[in-house]
Amino acid sequence: MLRTIVIALVGQFYFILSLPMMMPLRMKPVENYNLFYMPFLAILFFFLFYRTCTVQKQSKAYLYGFFGGMVLWQLLGEIASVPVPKGYILQYADLDLKVLGGYFFVTVAWLMLMVLWRTQTIKNAVAVCLMTFLSIWSFEVYMHNYSSKVTLAMMPKIADIILVISILASIALLVIARKAATAEKKTVMGVLLYITLSLVMMSAGQWRKPMNFYMTHEAEHIRHQIEDLQEELAYIEQLKRQMDSEGAAEERHTDEAGGQ
Repeated sequence: MLRTIVIALVGQFYFILSLPMMMPLRMKPVENYNLFYMPFLAILFFFLFYRTCTVQKQSKAYLYGFFGGMVLWQLLGEIASVPVPKGYILQYADLDLKVLGGYFFVTVAWLMLMVLWRTQTIKNAVAVCLMTFLSIWSFEVYMHNYSSKVTLAMMPKIADIILVISILASIALLVIARKAATAEKKTVMGVLLYITLSLVMMSAGQWRKPMNFYMTHEAEHIRHQIEDLQEELAYIEQLKRQMDSEGAAEERHTDEAGGQ
């Protein structure tokens, strides 16, 4: 059971350690910081993923998969879609995995992972990596949207439900880990305990009221999105007018040719 607890706590420690590295992108964006941080995360992830696939000792490969899954979320779920006001690259991708509609893709991905794991199509260590990524993605969809979708009165009630379920799940994982006979199983329980402990901390604190970051920064981001959409709409209207004008000119030319 000690291995399970240590893995979960080390995961939390890595998360806390990585938070300051995201601040230059969010609070007061540093120009071109993403040109450094994106390659750093990409190299780190592919190193961890390569080790996940090649290390022979499975319990060790599971650990590489666990940390690889966390870095993969930071790479694809965080920095890829974070916009910055200045720099050579303002945003790597406009596909935001955390929008509310992302639940559909999360569900499909979980089902696909279940099939791949049950049929042994992929290595167990790779499955641990993907499970970590999908677990983080699953609760990030709620965390990113609850401030705008859940009423103020309902926030603490939903948080209480998540808190109770997460505490019970954590206890169950510890019981399973205590009875587990292999290091691999204890490692998987540690990965899952990392997720449930994250849910306990979020539901006991942050999720009981609107997110401070959302209230401070999201309005400006939404204004930029509206401006971008208005520019796109204006361009579409311009194209329609241009095509209608060309179509009318072509019809006149056809009528004149027919009259002759």
